[in-house]
Amino acid sequence: MEIANQFKGLPMESLIGGPLKAACDANQQMARATSNFITEVGFIPVVDDEGKVTPGAPRMVDFSFERPGIDKEGAPTIEMVKLKVPILAVVPIPNLQVNTVDVTFDMEVKNSTSATEKVGTEASLEVGASAGYGPFSASIKISGSVSASKENTRTSDASAKYHVAINAQNFGIPEGLSRVLDMMNQAAAPRRIEQYKPNELGEINRDEKGNPTETPVLLDNADAVTGESAV
Repeated sequence: MEIANQFKGLPMESLIGGPLKAACDANQQMARATSNFITEVGFIPVVDDEGKVTPGAPRMVDFSFERPGIDKEGAPTIEMVKLKVPILAVVPIPNLQVNTVDVTFDMEVKNSTSATEKVGTEASLEVGASAGYGPFSASIKISGSVSASKENTRTSDASAKYHVAINAQNFGIPEGLSRVLDMMNQAAAPRRIEQYKPNELGEINRDEKGNPTETPVLLDNADAVTGESAV
């Protein structure tokens, strides 16, 4: 019964509920970080007359690449394709959440008692005797003592182990945001296609700064899909 009393008064609510509450608070902070990343990185902030900041147009990234093409006369050309892509579609979006929390609490109580008893008295005994016959005689003497004492020894020990393991992982893009990005990606079509006549090396003639030296022929999106040049 004395060993069981050692467990009384332990704050089990705090030992178990503390890590769970900390994990819940961490999830709220990480969700807020994801929301701030989307609004601050993915959209251009707009400030109204009252100073309130709201997300505006999505931030776009400019891309350009070269591809082979054919002009209206059937001659080979090089097309410079320029397009814009939402930045949220090309950068990883942090969405870290705590998914498991393991709380382990081990307590061990050791209670041992050892006792050694000794009689706390001392007694002595002495016996003497003599005997003789004629010219011979002898004497015998016996003595002894007994001592004892009483001694009590008591020891106790207690130990405890408290272990908390938390695992978190990135859950990727939320479903709602994924659908929005799909609609934005569908609109990420080429916005400008410039057609250049290649040189003898099959490249576009450029100046020292890397800019094309020739005046390009512009193609619209319909021409880019059909492969026909504008008239």
